[in-house]
Amino acid sequence: MTKDYTMFDAEALDKLQDLTQAATIGHPGTHVPTMLVPRGYDLVSLEKYMENPGRFRGNFATSSIEDYADYVNHESSSRVFVDIEKMKAKAFFDLGTHLDPGHGDHTATLALEKTAAYAAMLDADGKAFAQKDLAHWVEDWHANIEGEDSNGTSLSPMQLAAAVRRIEIKASSERTHEEGDWNSSRSGLDQLDARSGDATPAIIRFSCTPYEALSQRTFTLRVSILTDDTKPRLKLRVTGLSADQELIAQEFKHVLGQHLADGATLLLGTFAKS
Repeated sequence: MTKDYTMFDAEALDKLQDLTQAATIGHPGTHVPTMLVPRGYDLVSLEKYMENPGRFRGNFATSSIEDYADYVNHESSSRVFVDIEKMKAKAFFDLGTHLDPGHGDHTATLALEKTAAYAAMLDADGKAFAQKDLAHWVEDWHANIEGEDSNGTSLSPMQLAAAVRRIEIKASSERTHEEGDWNSSRSGLDQLDARSGDATPAIIRFSCTPYEALSQRTFTLRVSILTDDTKPRLKLRVTGLSADQELIAQEFKHVLGQHLADGATLLLGTFAKS
């Protein structure tokens, strides 16, 4: 029986051709050192074996406007995209132009964090508190709070907490009964009234700095007393919150622009490489 070497010879010839072509092509012309290897012509980077990388890459992330500006201003030029809805900014230092595009992989990200007081106020918005819980909340944030009752009288935090604790539910009932020669009818109305002496807590003014490096603001929270149970619950609602948040976002852009040097171009919006 004669052994067939045809397949073996074809494979050996293919391997020989791969080696010859790889040696002939050599460097494929990229800025990052690469070479062709005879394994399906995979492009393999040798950058990790170099003493220095081919270009600077990385992302700096912080929640501090001052530290962010310090990093950005050390670069000769940058484009900074500001997302005012998320209170974030992202700078690109190597985007280039449409004629001479860059990789866009050297960036700096700023994400402002809510202060503890601002986060506590937002968490209270729309929440129904038991009397004791709201009194404790007022006492916890007394440095940020001023109150006002339903008569328009100003209340200190301690007076406000005491007024919250004094609220009582009183039930009143009204009944009518009518009888005629051929019929009889009865109607009833039960009401629950909330009382706290002469007046009830009506408004809480909450002053705080929403984010680091921004100015202090005073928010108005209206107090509603829910009387659908034997024990009252108090619901807080921040009035005009959307308008306040728009002003906060515009201040963020303005303050950030003041901290950045002339080499930074500030743009509203977001940018993502495709």
